[in-house]
Parts: sequence; structure tokens; C-alpha cells
Amino acid sequence: MVESGTRTRRVDVAFNEKEIKLAVGMIDELTTPIEVLYYLLDHRRLNSFVIILVSAENIDTHRILQNEKRDTDLLFCLGEEHGIHALLCQETKVDGGYMFAKRVVNRLREEKGSSIFCTSLEVRTTTYDIKDIIFSALETYIKAKQEENAGEIIIKSIN
Repeated sequence: MVESGTRTRRVDVAFNEKEIKLAVGMIDELTTPIEVLYYLLDHRRLNSFVIILVSAENIDTHRILQNEKRDTDLLFCLGEEHGIHALLCQETKVDGGYMFAKRVVNRLREEKGSSIFCTSLEVRTTTYDIKDIIFSALETYIKAKQEENAGEIIIKSIN
């Protein structure tokens, strides 16, 4: 007989509660803007875009990102409880996403931010479901945190 107060935990679960809630928030915030970018990709008004996820502690990350982004970049706060921001950068390829992410990470360091995590996902096609794109960006970010890649820029491309 198993005691009622004892629960076993599976260690192979892909997302924990916090990560699932983050995924839900990302779907809520990013689905419609990505639909617009998909429309632009399909109609050859856009060649690619990049999704950048950034988090840092002890700093106003939103303010810094707002100051660094271009007018065509879309900035989203994915909930104060997560401290993660997403940027959708239009007409940006993997190298441009890296250069922008590098500038942002350097700026966060200059302003004395800590535990800085930054990932970049390039999207060049609409063949993937939008949720797959969002989950791919999230998985890249989660892996960077799990592997403790603070201060590094992790890049992935979907084509």
C-alpha cells in the first residue's frame, strides 16, 4: 500500500509547471503577431524573421530592449513572473539576429544585469505550425537555462 502523502516525480517530463504556464503565455501573446508575419512571408513581403527570447535579473530588461529595438521589431513581455521578453524581428536573418542579441546582451551586462539568457530562432518558412515555432523557441530557451548558458547567445534556425 502506498501512503497517500507520498508522490513520486518523473524526471523525464518535458516541461514543468512554470514552463507550461510560460508556453501558454507565449501562445497567447505571440500567435497572432506570428500569423501576420506568416502572411508577409507567404506574400513575399518578408524573407525571414527572428524570435529572440531574453531574460535578465536585477535590471529593467524591458526598458533596455525598448531602447535597442528597431521600429519594425515587436516587443512582448511574457509575464513578470517569468521575467522573459520576446522580440519578433522582421526582415532579419540568423546573423542579424545574432548581432542584435549580442548588442542586447552587452548592454544588459553594462547595466549590471545578472543571469542573462538569450536565444534566437530564425524562421524562413511558413511550413511549420505556429505553435511548433513557439515551442521550438521555448525549448531552445529552456535548454539554455538548464545547461546554465548564462551570457551566451544560443541560435537556432528553422527553414
